[in-house]
Amino acid sequence: MKRIFSAGRGLAFIVFMTVFLFTGCGQSAEPKSEVKNPTLHDAAVKMVAGMSLEEKIGQMLLIGIDGTEIDEGALSMLRDYHVGGVILFDRNMNNKYQVTGLNANLQRLNKEYNKLPLYLCVDQEGGMVARMKQGLTVAPAAARIAEQGTPEDARRWAYQTAMELETIGFNVNFAPVLDIGIPYGRSYGHDAASVSKFTEAACRGYDQAGIIYSLKHFPGMGKSEVDPHTEQYRITASKEILLQEDTIPFKNIIQNFDNQDFMVMVGHLIYTGLDTLPASVSPQVINNFLRNELGFQGIVITDDMEMGALTSMYGFREMGVAAVQAGVDVLLVCHNYEHQQQVYQGVLEAVKTNKLTTAAIDAAAVRIVENKMIKLLDAGKQQELLNDLQKEAQ
Repeated sequence: MKRIFSAGRGLAFIVFMTVFLFTGCGQSAEPKSEVKNPTLHDAAVKMVAGMSLEEKIGQMLLIGIDGTEIDEGALSMLRDYHVGGVILFDRNMNNKYQVTGLNANLQRLNKEYNKLPLYLCVDQEGGMVARMKQGLTVAPAAARIAEQGTPEDARRWAYQTAMELETIGFNVNFAPVLDIGIPYGRSYGHDAASVSKFTEAACRGYDQAGIIYSLKHFPGMGKSEVDPHTEQYRITASKEILLQEDTIPFKNIIQNFDNQDFMVMVGHLIYTGLDTLPASVSPQVINNFLRNELGFQGIVITDDMEMGALTSMYGFREMGVAAVQAGVDVLLVCHNYEHQQQVYQGVLEAVKTNKLTTAAIDAAAVRIVENKMIKLLDAGKQQELLNDLQKEAQ
């Protein structure tokens, strides 16, 4: 009996020591929670948290510049206002060699003052709207592609356009047009089904090339009878009609493509079935309709804020504030340095006087920074950001 008792005690001691060693001094064992792998969204949140208010607002501004070289005004916008992007027009472009050098110099100077690359943008739709004509292959107008070709032709032209733009330094093309039946051959058709079919193919072409593209002009300008560059116009179609017609091509791309691959450009016309405000400054159009109902999670950009449709109703210090309040991420001001600075100063003052929340600025900045990390940084740079976050978490 004594030997059996001793053996039992020995076995009990072994069991006790095993539990003691593997559960940490006799405490109950709890499974460790899995460490979440960091994402580029996490990296964007961290970067934005380390940026000044001025830098964050600067990232929300996309500007045009004067001339074919970087002048003092353009340098100031990069250095002092931390702008997030530049759009080039005919006035900036002589030939592909000059444009390649200009884009390279913009990125080089930007690197001295800002943490992430610039969006370098152009309107290269094809047909009449092709800013860069010297040395590039200009696609036919959308209407011509749709009338004489197939969706595969739209994909092929978009891919070729994007590849040629990328070789001279652009990373954003403000195309394709999703409006139904607008003038000058810019639309792929006069009905939602045709426009959806051809624009989906064009978006696949841009995706395959890797360039960022832009769906324009939300929620659709096909029912307008005026040029928004010069005057305001009210589209009186009901929300139900817009959903059945004009917004179908936008909904198709938003729901079937990665929202990080493209921006949505919002126009300045008034849609009385949605709101009494121009679309680009309307919370009903952007926050409620585009984001909440259609589910768009990417970057919202305005059309050029110097257009008469908007300047007839707002000063430059007010329009940027109204757009950010409505849910816009990027404010596009294409021509005048003073106007660009006024938009910037208006937003800055609105935050400092609590007319705009820092949360609204941060949300826009995070979307922009995350998009740039995903689309403009190479895999090595992306991995560096993730590695830094991983080290901090350990």
